[in-house]
Amino acid sequence: MRKFFKITAAILVSLLIFFVAVFKYRQYQANQISIPGNVTAVLKVSVDEVLKTLAANMISNPGFYLKSSDNQKTSIKKNKLASGVQIPASIYFYAIQNQPATAVFSRFDLKSYPDFETFLTATLRLKISRRQQGINIATSSLGNVVICYNTEAAAMVVSGEVVNFDAVLIDVLKQNKFVKLQESRFNAIKASTHHIAYRDNKNSFSADFVTGAINFDADLSTPVIVPAANPKHSTFNNESTASIWMDAAFATTLNKTYRFKNTTIERDSLLKYYHGYMDFEWTNSTSQTDSIITYEYNDDFEKIEKVSLQKKEIPNFTINVAADAKGLRSYLSRQKMINLDSGTVDKSIFPLYKTFIGGNNQDLLLGTNSDLKINPRKETSKDFLALNVNFSKLNAQLNLPVASRYLKSLKRLALRGTAVRTNAIQLNGNLTFVNGDINALYQLLKDF
Repeated sequence: MRKFFKITAAILVSLLIFFVAVFKYRQYQANQISIPGNVTAVLKVSVDEVLKTLAANMISNPGFYLKSSDNQKTSIKKNKLASGVQIPASIYFYAIQNQPATAVFSRFDLKSYPDFETFLTATLRLKISRRQQGINIATSSLGNVVICYNTEAAAMVVSGEVVNFDAVLIDVLKQNKFVKLQESRFNAIKASTHHIAYRDNKNSFSADFVTGAINFDADLSTPVIVPAANPKHSTFNNESTASIWMDAAFATTLNKTYRFKNTTIERDSLLKYYHGYMDFEWTNSTSQTDSIITYEYNDDFEKIEKVSLQKKEIPNFTINVAADAKGLRSYLSRQKMINLDSGTVDKSIFPLYKTFIGGNNQDLLLGTNSDLKINPRKETSKDFLALNVNFSKLNAQLNLPVASRYLKSLKRLALRGTAVRTNAIQLNGNLTFVNGDINALYQLLKDF
């Protein structure tokens, strides 16, 4: 028996060494990639790190994953899942200079050209157009996803702006004017073991899908935001559905005009009255009565308007802005955004609910409750920004089945911001799930 255990242990150790070596080699290969020389930002998705985290969670919770596997729909055909793409240990996406700010590019090697084309048409629903010299272009119906490919590789772009990407995609496909990642200014990102890592010239971001949560943090260059030297904030109800506060001023920047349906406002004019603090709190629900207009026909078949009153439950929220409130109210009134006579926000600005205005000379309040009161309780903090969302309460109060389908597994979102140096802040937080035992990525994908 002792000999059996020794042999088993030796086999397990050997397998462990083998898998570690395989992962190390795959990561080494992935980091040997080249990127365009004019890249302005890089996003790394560590596929193997995600898989290792998922595997560890599956070993800890075999019953859950086996049950989930049994419940999966079996109607998905195998050929729809075969992408034909070689999946490396890490996938790199990047932004390219002189391209739209929302455009994200990448390049993949292919392992099966026929499977890849089937995947483009059957799964991604892209339209393929044939080009000369063995290069093809596949485009989404909206035109914001474009893939340029040959029999060996594919270059892709996903963009919020639809422009002609053909020339730049061909350059990416052929690796024209590329440099080794390790020789670029983004060399440091290859050492990151975060599941998602982002770097540009001034900012960085990372996220990890762990058991029951997504943890994330960011270091941002923020010359516009000026955090308070000694931050403090209103004391919120622990049972609030959502709250956010920021104790920071805004540096002078180029003026910008915000356009609404019937009016415009200037950023400079708003900052003129703003005194460096704002917060938002959503506490349960409140009742409002709306006029419902319906139509019916009288005995002469004439269409008659009928007005009835309907009482409904809506979010009870309050927005507080520290300001020269008298001057700000006058400005917003002149711009027809608020009505000082009725004490409400104009319906064209916020049509969802009747929103009231209140406060004093130092604070402007906006909210769905007509009895708006300033919160006198304050507390100090090392952070200048905080956000909290209770998804359990949010789902119950929104009562939107479509949204609840995607939010039902979420528990709470927490985010905090700290000033770390001049013109730079650090954000860190997490998104927790109702099921605290299962990996967050699996839970997200399962809901979608």
